[in-house]
Amino acid sequence: MNKGEKNEILFKIYLCYLKKNRNDNSPFGLIENLGFDKTEYNEIDENIDFSALENEDLLKEVSKKIGIEKSSPRNKADIYINNIAYSVKYMSAAPPSIINHTTRKGFVRIANKLNLDIADLDKIINEYWDLRISNQITEDCGNNNSLSPFKDHKETLRSYLEYFCFTGTGSADSKHPADSLIKFKKFNDVNTWKVYSKSETIDEIWDGLFFCMRDIGKGGIKDYENDPEKTILEPWTEYSTNKYRGALSVRYKT
Repeated sequence: MNKGEKNEILFKIYLCYLKKNRNDNSPFGLIENLGFDKTEYNEIDENIDFSALENEDLLKEVSKKIGIEKSSPRNKADIYINNIAYSVKYMSAAPPSIINHTTRKGFVRIANKLNLDIADLDKIINEYWDLRISNQITEDCGNNNSLSPFKDHKETLRSYLEYFCFTGTGSADSKHPADSLIKFKKFNDVNTWKVYSKSETIDEIWDGLFFCMRDIGKGGIKDYENDPEKTILEPWTEYSTNKYRGALSVRYKT
């Protein structure tokens, strides 16, 4: 269990603690319903010792008793609070993923679904490659970089980013989409919790986004040269440092 996974579980357990104690001081107010989809979490022991949950075996035991499971990457919602589906991002470990290694094929699917013109995104990716090949930017390029080919195209990227944050992946819609996003730095300090609606999220995270074109194999392509959909993949793909790279990855750093 990595630090992010561990703290997301601790965050959920702490929400159970707030619900048990009828505490209304969090951004969610009084918590009446808490769980995943239509399944409510079981009641927490009112004498729970959070410091003891640093022990991973005990953490797993307690979370299993409550009914908390590790979030599936196929689900955009991580938890339901008062019947609202939230995506949860822990901000004090590795930068959370917004888009995870997705080839142009996945973006074409989303563009068709949302009635977007993929050519607009193609131009941005082409500019990324021109800058990267000429060594003007590094592999990971943040919007804090004045040369970022992405930073001036928020509106072109907004619908794609919202889709990946709340609705689905390059391959499919999620069975459990999210309505809002929670980011937190300390699971037991509500002052570090921030909640954003779908319409607020991209504006909030934009300046902290880092874009990168990764190994196309991480995007599910095993044999690029002989892939039957190579013509779809080709506009984003370059051979760089001994690998075909054409899978877009986006992370959020603060």
